[in-house]
Amino acid sequence: MVAGAGNSSLIGKSIKRKPNKLPLKDPLLHRLTSAASVTSSFLKTNDLFLPPSQSLRLESLLSSLPIPPSPSSSTTTWFNRFVTSAVEDNDPRWNLYFRMSKPTFFNLLSILDFSSLPSSSFAAAIFRLAHNASYKSLLLRFEFDSVHDASRAFFTVCKLINEKLGQVNDLKPDYSPRLLPNCCGVLGFGRFEVQGKVIGSKGSVIVQALVDSNGRFVDISSGWPSTMKLEAIFRQTKLFLESESFLEGDMCKLGNGMLVGRYVLGDSCLPLLPWLVTRYDSNEDDDKCREFNNVVETALRSVEVVFDKVRAKWRILDKKWKLETMEFLPFVVTTGCLLHNFLVDSGDDYHSEEECVNGAGDAEMRNDEEDEEEEEEETRRSEGEVDIGSRRIRDAIAENLSRMSSIMMN
Repeated sequence: MVAGAGNSSLIGKSIKRKPNKLPLKDPLLHRLTSAASVTSSFLKTNDLFLPPSQSLRLESLLSSLPIPPSPSSSTTTWFNRFVTSAVEDNDPRWNLYFRMSKPTFFNLLSILDFSSLPSSSFAAAIFRLAHNASYKSLLLRFEFDSVHDASRAFFTVCKLINEKLGQVNDLKPDYSPRLLPNCCGVLGFGRFEVQGKVIGSKGSVIVQALVDSNGRFVDISSGWPSTMKLEAIFRQTKLFLESESFLEGDMCKLGNGMLVGRYVLGDSCLPLLPWLVTRYDSNEDDDKCREFNNVVETALRSVEVVFDKVRAKWRILDKKWKLETMEFLPFVVTTGCLLHNFLVDSGDDYHSEEECVNGAGDAEMRNDEEDEEEEEEETRRSEGEVDIGSRRIRDAIAENLSRMSSIMMN
């Protein structure tokens, strides 16, 4: 009896001690639960109108709390509710969420011929490209049973975009035709960063691109490591290896009587060729050379602007990619460039307010290369004399530019 009474007393004491600890946690837990409930309610009420950057941030915050999410009262997915809500063709939310108008969205969907996947899978892939949305966030918005299904749908859509939109159109000599007759575009480079130092201290994947006068990508070569020199990249691309067939066309007679074939502009770190016209070296400092170099510099900046637009519109490219996913980066970059072309052709190439605020630039790429430029120039010169015919072509183009500029000024 005594032992029993003693045990009963101990148990009673232990029961009394537990509540002493709980009040320390209960207020915090209560406040977290209350805040999560308010945030979740706000998100569910406004999810069709919030900018994706805000809604994704709130979703991430809620998922990080040690509180089970409240069950959704809706029986339909966010995308289905959005389509039902955004019925007007000019509803700005289509551009906000999918970077294109409603007519363009469904036009692209029809071109891709989604016979094996629902439209929600296409929408999920475009949403992920546009906002760097995680696969987990796609589960909350679209009809997926698992992260694996969302990932598979994303890469299926990217593959279809590459297949259906990847055909290169005929290259036309329309880049500033009066000043630069027979010029077909500008050859430049973009850089997309990768975490770690496996491919250099500023590790990144380099993309070579030929851009036309409309700001479209005419040729894309993606996936080159930043440890390679730009000229070495150039000499291994399909554009270089098949340049004769790619740039074949009528010759153009300049004002001085010289005939020139189709050509593109490029930076001085690349070789001067009959079809690749680069800047003059800095030691050539007459008015004609300076004017020509200024035109080339402006053209090269236009390539940077196009890459900036791709980054701003497809935010999945505006991040440092993890090393283990680096192999997919060139594929996704090409997808973004092809979508950019499609939007230019559709007349949907404009930026929403969110893009303008959140977009990042690629202009630092040229600054990163400045230290290497002199070395690249020395390497190029050490490989042998530049073809005399290429020099004559550049001189003739520069002289024609100077003459036409004077005529236009007068």
